[in-house]
Amino acid sequence: MELTRTTNEHGLLMLVEGRIDSYWSDHLDAALDDAVREGHHRIEVDCEKVGFISSAGIGVLMKHQKELARIGGAFVVINASRPVATVLRITKLSDLLLAHPSAAPQVAARAARVVETDAATLEIFDLDAHARFDCRALGSAAPLLDGGFDPQQCVSLAQVAPRFAIGVGAFGENFEECQGRFGELISVAGATAYQPADGTNVPDYLLMQGTPGTDARMLYGLSGHGAFAQLVRFEPHARGATVTLSHLAEACLAATGHDALGLVMVAETEGLIGASLRRSPAQPTGDADFFSHPSVRTRLSFTPARSFPHGVSLVAGFVSRGDSPKGHGQFRPIGGGLFGHLHAAAFRFQPIQRGAIDLQDTLARLFEPNQLQGVVHLLNDDRGATGAGESEFIRGACWVAPLA
Repeated sequence: MELTRTTNEHGLLMLVEGRIDSYWSDHLDAALDDAVREGHHRIEVDCEKVGFISSAGIGVLMKHQKELARIGGAFVVINASRPVATVLRITKLSDLLLAHPSAAPQVAARAARVVETDAATLEIFDLDAHARFDCRALGSAAPLLDGGFDPQQCVSLAQVAPRFAIGVGAFGENFEECQGRFGELISVAGATAYQPADGTNVPDYLLMQGTPGTDARMLYGLSGHGAFAQLVRFEPHARGATVTLSHLAEACLAATGHDALGLVMVAETEGLIGASLRRSPAQPTGDADFFSHPSVRTRLSFTPARSFPHGVSLVAGFVSRGDSPKGHGQFRPIGGGLFGHLHAAAFRFQPIQRGAIDLQDTLARLFEPNQLQGVVHLLNDDRGATGAGESEFIRGACWVAPLA
């Protein structure tokens, strides 16, 4: 089988020559996966020179048709050869897979404005010009010094009802149930993920409609309350290039004209740099400080290189041009002279719909079974040549609002 790729006004055209049987279908699947990862969401597969197609080949075509249809893209078979057309007719898939001349192409919604940065193109959709976020502290990290957390410092996310929250938390009915499992947590619009620090190393999640579940508890962190003012779509100028976290944060600050933002992002990810707890901080350490050396190595895990490569991340938190008091002491340098506090949940790769998209719908697609891979607190490893650097992203969507 031979594959030839070209682009036209409709998107990507892939010419297939030969057989699409059980052996060659894997090659076609890999080629289509690569095309989608590159950002092609409108794909035509030219089957004029295909002499045979099996059920394995049909399965590959249907997989990508469903994947692109759910994000508003398009996947069609054109110039179907007689063998291909016959199989599609017998399997009753002609209407789904074959291009129909009468079908009008979809026109993507235009952004309100376009902003160019050194590394990326931003499309900015205005949502609510008066929207603001209130950044509130949840609990206190002070007991880290001696592991002296107690039930009074355990906050229920359901009672706080934030638009989003990040910090150290767990799933359970009370402090005693969560005490040995508190770890990195991120919650956005009722979708909550966390990394238990109990040795299992298996992330977990809860989905609720609108607000976090009553079983989500926080030791300490930050919460955002309010509405989003803008949706910022970003994509690097060059195919195969990436955008660093600090560049993206600075671009959002500059494009929206503010010095501090609350931010939620869903993005295709090159890799994440961060840390996660290996041991719950609610358990007594026996040392004077949770971060004392060398025992800190048993309590925290740092990414030596970019983790969760080539996936999709849900990121939430706050960014600022200064170590703002709005951060309640929880802002740290994130690179590029910026400060912030951000957590990320990493998922297996899936394409992100283009244009103006809905956050709730996007979250529903992310939080599907067996997709969540981990949760980390994002860091900037600025140790020069020996450091891992920053998290990097390929393309995605940021929902932002200035801090009140």
